[in-house]
Amino acid sequence: MSEMEQIEIARYRKEINQDLLHMIGKYSRIMGWEVPELDEQVARTMILQVIKESLAETEAEKSI
Repeated sequence: MSEMEQIEIARYRKEINQDLLHMIGKYSRIMGWEVPELDEQVARTMILQVIKESLAETEAEKSI
C-alpha cells in the first residue's frame, strides 16, 4: 500500500467505524421491535458475528 493510500484509508477509518456502529444500532432496534424481551448485549453480539461472517465471505469472493 502506498503512502497516499495509507493516508486516505486513515481518513476514512473513523467514518467506517461510525458506519458500523450505526448499522449495529439499526439492526438492534429492528430486533427489539420483533423480539420484545430482547437482551441487547446478546443481540449486539449476534449482529457483530453476522458482520464478521459477511466480511469473511466478501474477502473470500475477492470481488473488491
